[in-house]
Amino acid sequence: MGEVRCQLVDQLKVLDLQLEQKSQQLQDLTDYLRRRSEIEGEYARSLDKLSERKEPCSGQSVAQCWLVLLAQTRQESRDHSGLSEICRTTLTEPLTHCLEITQRLAKRAWRTYYQYQSDYVSAEGKLKEAEKQKQGASKKIEKRQCKVQEIQLKCTKARNDYLLNLAAANASMNKYYLQDISSLIDVSDVGYHLSLSRVLLAYLSSRSWCQQNLSGGLQQLQSAVSGLDQSQDRDNLLQTHTNTFCLPLRFHYQPHDGDQVCEVSTEQEIRGEMETRFQQLQSKLTVFTQETEEADKTLRAARSALLEGISDDDLDPPPSNSQTQGSLLHPQSPSQSQGQGGSNESLSSSSNRPSLARRRANLQETEILYCTVSHYYTDLHIRVRPKVVHYNNGGYGNDENEIQGDDGGGDDDKDNDDDNDDDANFELCLILLSESEGVSL
Repeated sequence: MGEVRCQLVDQLKVLDLQLEQKSQQLQDLTDYLRRRSEIEGEYARSLDKLSERKEPCSGQSVAQCWLVLLAQTRQESRDHSGLSEICRTTLTEPLTHCLEITQRLAKRAWRTYYQYQSDYVSAEGKLKEAEKQKQGASKKIEKRQCKVQEIQLKCTKARNDYLLNLAAANASMNKYYLQDISSLIDVSDVGYHLSLSRVLLAYLSSRSWCQQNLSGGLQQLQSAVSGLDQSQDRDNLLQTHTNTFCLPLRFHYQPHDGDQVCEVSTEQEIRGEMETRFQQLQSKLTVFTQETEEADKTLRAARSALLEGISDDDLDPPPSNSQTQGSLLHPQSPSQSQGQGGSNESLSSSSNRPSLARRRANLQETEILYCTVSHYYTDLHIRVRPKVVHYNNGGYGNDENEIQGDDGGGDDDKDNDDDNDDDANFELCLILLSESEGVSL
């Protein structure tokens, strides 16, 4: 009997512990959802403040990307605000209701258990009373010989009662251990797992909904980024500021002292000189054309080097932690390492790259080189134009304009010096570009 009583006490402790654990789990989940609601609300408010930016008025693609990014931030703020409201109201109420049902069913189970305990105590008292009656009857055998028949009858009745009570107690114990314990546990767990699964499924559905909205916004942002077009933005800028960048009016001929001749004169006196000058200008034009083509090639090479330096892969995402840990935990065999030679070469090339300061210095040198070549290329178009020289003495008369090439007039030495300086600068740019960037010219 002592062992049975100890076992019943242990069962009570286990059931109490089970009820406490379930209550604590429900309480922890409720606290988690409330705290998650607060965090989501704070995050939604922060995103809303972040999206309160001035929207640009231009229609460029960069501005379109900015608008899409702001719209995505506002949508994500609304999504997190809705998730906060769901965690605060929709998900916590079923958990509270489940906790109340669990505690109420546990109390009912306790009342049933106490009823069985009372029946057990009553049966045990009757058993003890029957044992006392048996002992008292055995002591009075010698004193009451005349009542042997009656005492034997009482003993038989007491024994029968004892056996019946013992069988009833055993049957009650068998029923309790085989059926009632499982029934009590099932009754105490009614609706617990169902409510918990519904809450978690609702949480997963909300998270999936937010993830879909986030994926859609990221796709829109990716489409906007892929639509970046420098030429289109340049055309939009020129169209927006048409009056600023429009072609000015042509220069009109302004006669002097009533001179009505508005065309180049090819009279017999100056025809030979005009033909000579034409041949000189044509030869210089051929030289300038070759220089222009060479400068154009150099400009293209400098532009390619500058774009390559600007589009450096510093913004590439680093390898994920899972891949790094997988490579550390599972080293590859030599055959696998040979099979992945391309990736290893890319990693080694990225590790052998110069430092950030060195790359920025190279980029700055490339920018200076590109600007110098571009200036020289533009200056070629200016130098190839004929100059207007005003003669004060001799020639074709006073106050008469004549079209002169680069070799005419009194500034020949100065022009030749400028040409030599420009050629030297151009050759220096070619040498710097070929040595620093490895461009074949």
